Amino acid sequence: MKKKAAVLLTAAVLSGCAGPSTKVLPQRQSGTMQEVPDEVPVVEEVNSFYLQESLGILSASPRPSGSRGEDNAARYIQKLLKDYGYMVNRQRFREKSEHEEILGTNVVAMRPAEDPDADIILICTWHDSAPESPGAGNNASGVSVFLETARILSGIPTDTEVRFVSLSAHEKDALGARVYAKNLSKRERERLIGVITIGPCGAIDTEETVLATQDGKRTMLGDLLLESEAGITESRWSYIQKAGDENGIFASCAIPSVQVGQRYDSFDFGTPLDTVDTVDAECLSGIVDTLCQAVSKIMSLDTPSMRAKAHFENNWKEFTYTQESAKRIPFGVSPGKLQASLGIPGKLAVVTRNSAGQPVERYQFVMKWFGLDVPFYTSYYFTDEQLELVSLNPGENTLTADEMQEQLTELYGNPVKKITGPYGLDCIWQDSRTGEQAELTPGRDDYEIEIRSYTPQPVLMARYSADGVLEEGNMETGYEYLKGLGNVVFQPETAGLLSAALLYESDGIGGERIQAEKTEPVSGTAHAKDRKIADHPEQNDSENTKQWTIRIDPADFPEENGTFPDRAADLKVLLRTYGQMLKESMPEIYEAGYTELVQKNQQVPEQPDTAPGDTSRERSTTPEFEDAFALYVLADRPMDAPGIWQECVRYFSQFGELNTYRSAVRNYLGLQTEE
Repeated sequence: MKKKAAVLLTAAVLSGCAGPSTKVLPQRQSGTMQEVPDEVPVVEEVNSFYLQESLGILSASPRPSGSRGEDNAARYIQKLLKDYGYMVNRQRFREKSEHEEILGTNVVAMRPAEDPDADIILICTWHDSAPESPGAGNNASGVSVFLETARILSGIPTDTEVRFVSLSAHEKDALGARVYAKNLSKRERERLIGVITIGPCGAIDTEETVLATQDGKRTMLGDLLLESEAGITESRWSYIQKAGDENGIFASCAIPSVQVGQRYDSFDFGTPLDTVDTVDAECLSGIVDTLCQAVSKIMSLDTPSMRAKAHFENNWKEFTYTQESAKRIPFGVSPGKLQASLGIPGKLAVVTRNSAGQPVERYQFVMKWFGLDVPFYTSYYFTDEQLELVSLNPGENTLTADEMQEQLTELYGNPVKKITGPYGLDCIWQDSRTGEQAELTPGRDDYEIEIRSYTPQPVLMARYSADGVLEEGNMETGYEYLKGLGNVVFQPETAGLLSAALLYESDGIGGERIQAEKTEPVSGTAHAKDRKIADHPEQNDSENTKQWTIRIDPADFPEENGTFPDRAADLKVLLRTYGQMLKESMPEIYEAGYTELVQKNQQVPEQPDTAPGDTSRERSTTPEFEDAFALYVLADRPMDAPGIWQECVRYFSQFGELNTYRSAVRNYLGLQTEE
């Protein structure tokens, strides 16, 4: 069972500069080890106080990229790395688009080897947070592990160049990683044996540390970490697939990357509830031990160069990305998000403007499509920074338009429409599984395929009454977790709570994910509301006896190993919907007191000395009723912590029936419930 970190906040909080470190090591002349010393230095042990101190200092205030809070964090990280003997500089960047300007600061530390052509190992993390979040779990936890690993490894002899880079703008499609990778020289990329990224770790609401890669497959550095981890921690780490973000950006630069961190995001990420008492320092110590043991082997003077092995096991030069037919094209994403998701670089070919004055960008890729082992020249068109159209040309492959028509018909069935064109039939196919429409247009010498998004008509899968009786259809296999969770969330057996009819229907692509609507009046027995109405006669009888129907699209809740891959976001959506039912059905019972609490907070005067742009001093906004309810159920509540967010989440605990409901949901999810 996990233990909460007994965080010792004895260090000074961040101010205008990083300030003196409480854990300064003797200054070294340089990080280069020219020769083996007569006495090999003893590797220091992990110091849990240092981990706790960094965690507390970094999470003293929010750190959105470009803010004063982020600048303070960058200065703090820079000072510590310099104190540890690394050569340190800050990489500032600014990116301006049609909609926003993103500022950030990467902190880059290097310990060179004697040979200027030595292998390079890169250890990364990110230090920015969401605008209103202290970001203890995401990602002060990763930075704490990063800094303690750097401290311990600073005294070990090395024949490998070691770089520690703390990245900015993770919350902005990992822009800091993109800036850093883009500025690496060709020779630096050749020398790199790989990247270890340290993500959020040690959260008390998740028990599993994993190694995430772009494709879910092994990497050389990942295997070294697994070998070192054996015997250090109680449970073995495993690989999972996590495309995009830092992994995808480094992969698009032909650099293999593996991320160490927890399997699932915590429920409080991005909120003011992401505080130091949600992080398990003992788990962080185990991760530092594993990292130091693995990287020290690479640094060892007795270990030969790993460059050839790294390049052999990750032969990116011969790699051609394959777009699987069942995988949805992420229409609506930005160019940076797409390239990180694919893990391959695109070439910006053309920038124009449409008739509405919006910018239109065309990025070119070489990819395989439709189950064929031949590449296509692929163009992705972005209108106002959102993916709108994909266009394919045969390029150097020799498929004819007729052969391509046969292949598409085999994949998608007969075309839904055929149009006679100047060079043959234009054919249109629609794939309800992915919500994509493909149009094949023959030309004089070749052909073009255009792919767009479309919304199919929803197909009924199953309908359950408010009492849980199957009335129509039958859920396909593969949705057991969603069905069970739907019963627990929307058809609770707890007396005094609402229940709803469940309608599972899918258009193949999802969309609004879940909808709640009131329908015809029904008897109070179906909802177990009679007791509530009797206790509270001021309630409107006709309003309370209306039936609720919840429409759920399983396409928006894919299951993986008996749960949701994006567990935090998916569970919040479901519980926010139940919170909506509570608020609209019985406002005098649940919403009235909540509204009073929020209004009381809004009457608190602003801090007169709050500086513009200083997010550490600005008053936090209050959560919506539905968001607070979802966090009340899911998050490990800091019951005694101050702040309006904590008060709003604690508000629901005064209702005994809601506490019973919370326990039932958390038990189903396997979450520990405090007494």
